[in-house]
Amino acid sequence: MRTKEKEYRRYQIYMVVGAALSIVIVSVFAYIVSRITAQAAYDAALEVKRTMLKENVENTISYIDACADRFPDEDPDASPEETEAAMTKIAREKIYSEVHIDGTYMWVQKVLDYSGGDNYAIRLIHPNLSDTEGEYLSTETLNPAGIKAYEEELNGVRENGSVYLTYDFKKLNTDEVTTKVTYSSLYKRFDWIVCMGVNIDDMEHYEESAMSRLVLPQTLILTLSSIVWLILLFVMFRAYSSTKGRIYENQNRELSDKLYWDAVSGANSRIRGQALLEEYFRHSQESGTYALVLMLDVDYFKQFNDNYGHALGDKVLNSFVEAVRANITNDDAIIRWGGDEFIAVFGNVSHDEQPRLGDSILNSIRSISLLELGEKQITASMGFTYISEHDSSIEETLARVDEAVYEAKKAGRNNWKIK
Repeated sequence: MRTKEKEYRRYQIYMVVGAALSIVIVSVFAYIVSRITAQAAYDAALEVKRTMLKENVENTISYIDACADRFPDEDPDASPEETEAAMTKIAREKIYSEVHIDGTYMWVQKVLDYSGGDNYAIRLIHPNLSDTEGEYLSTETLNPAGIKAYEEELNGVRENGSVYLTYDFKKLNTDEVTTKVTYSSLYKRFDWIVCMGVNIDDMEHYEESAMSRLVLPQTLILTLSSIVWLILLFVMFRAYSSTKGRIYENQNRELSDKLYWDAVSGANSRIRGQALLEEYFRHSQESGTYALVLMLDVDYFKQFNDNYGHALGDKVLNSFVEAVRANITNDDAIIRWGGDEFIAVFGNVSHDEQPRLGDSILNSIRSISLLELGEKQITASMGFTYISEHDSSIEETLARVDEAVYEAKKAGRNNWKIK
């Protein structure tokens, strides 16, 4: 009898020790999984923002470069200094007119001395420090975190052509200093460093969200561990595997929505748009049926933001997309390319049908009626081109359609041209 009592007590001790041990093991394991999941969510979100910065900066440089290439046609006698001054004006108008989410903005510095030091560069364009444009910069300057950010930036672009940095600087239109990640790229033609930064302080919610999703599963599993630790270990493994998968799936879906769709206009994002354009290009080259590409932007869009506010500007962009979408089919696509610039692709429009389509889209845009605008009409400058069998890449097609838009603007806007 005593032997059975001893075995029973020993069994009880084993169960208590096993349950306690399982709770410790499960708690440690749960915390590790939570941190890994939270870090993965944070890293994925940060990569999306870094990609957005790079694409915006490189697209701006490409736009300025294209304008500089065309400038001799407008003023053949212009000196290099006059050309740069004209491009500075174009760059300033573009950067000041663009509206980005998350308080991001772009700025430009002109390098005078690549070896650094005092007066190594001039602050050329800076929408958040407009009253300091033209001031000299020094690589010895310390930012609020005590880092020589200008020196790091100069070394990065000098060695690699571009650089990502993380440091503290002010939010747009405020004195609030926050941690941001920036992308800087050297535009050697004019010795410009074109930069863009995005706030990453608000990304803590990705980690908090991932951690909060695990609270209930942890509580349930730890409760079950007091019953039988062997079964609990198995349940823990299955529960956390399932929870981890659900978290990744939900976060990937959220990130995909942000990655693939433009929240303001409702059009495809530039990232998704680039993939769609490559797909249309590949299909055109393989099938011999060449898609029609349309590039368009809102005439004098900056005036809407300046005169009516950015909320109305966003509403104009959304209505603009809806007007274009009324003329496309399920086989077509509309993409927000940047700022107020959009690209639409039509998979099955013949050369005879193209003029009617162009007029129809213009009329749809002219017919936009917003109560806040009163009698003011919304118009667009549009350029068309077909993907050609002679195009070696979609970039050649886009360069040609960009020229068509340029011609439409030179012709007085509110029209379309085709090349």
